[in-house]
Amino acid sequence: MKSRLFFIHRSSDRPRVLELQGSLRDVLPNLPFEDASPEVPFSDTWQDAARTVIDSCDAVVAVIGSNTHESEPIDWELRYAHDIGKPLVIGRLSKDCRVPAACSELRMDVADWSTPQMAGRIGEVLVSKALFGNSQPTGDALWNQYNLMATSWESLITRRQTVNTLYLSAEAALLAGVGVLISASGDTGVLAAAAATMLIGFLGAALSYNWRRTVISYGTLSRAKAKVISAMEAHMPARLFDGEWRVLEAKRYKSTTETDMQTAQFFLLLFVAVTLLAAGVAVSQIARG
Repeated sequence: MKSRLFFIHRSSDRPRVLELQGSLRDVLPNLPFEDASPEVPFSDTWQDAARTVIDSCDAVVAVIGSNTHESEPIDWELRYAHDIGKPLVIGRLSKDCRVPAACSELRMDVADWSTPQMAGRIGEVLVSKALFGNSQPTGDALWNQYNLMATSWESLITRRQTVNTLYLSAEAALLAGVGVLISASGDTGVLAAAAATMLIGFLGAALSYNWRRTVISYGTLSRAKAKVISAMEAHMPARLFDGEWRVLEAKRYKSTTETDMQTAQFFLLLFVAVTLLAAGVAVSQIARG
């Protein structure tokens, strides 16, 4: 079943809404959603329709642009969503954008715009909806499941480190093999050494490509587990993982997934270069006869 989201925005900010929706679909491809805001007509009775639509939605997302604060309908929709306790995710496109009066008076949390972070916050709401529905989880059951998910996440990180070590060791062994072939080319012949080097280079490139794909898969799994844990923490006294991640973001922390992908990409390019150089040497030797 699709989740329903109500997007509050001015018409001029519609491109940012579409960008956010695309990012959200990329982050949570298995949690489909629909934009319910077009169901509110431009008529004198729009408030009655807006009440019905917002009531039916799982969350309300507001995009604050340069002239959003001038819109009375947007101010009304924000107040109504707040009054009925709908989850609110509000993003300001620029620090120069004034927030609607409702945001200041009701002390709503307004975040500076970042499409990935906005998509992540909305994703937490959708994951929470998928996990708990409209029910409130009990303390013992929530803690047991939270502990299980946290342990699973730590185990995933350990497995990823082990796999990275294995790939790195294999790549180093292949490079060592290239070195041995080059040093022994005087005995085996340049053409034979070049052919063997081409084979090793091809194997190394294939291994690097598979390494990169594996890192991406582990990163996707890790982000999914993080979203589930964050959704659970919304029902707990303290949001430990979420708080830790926000501190890391403030310090411009670079995820290990991105670093591992760059390492695998480096080896991929290196082995492609080795293969091409060896092929060039082989062609040169054949041309010489």
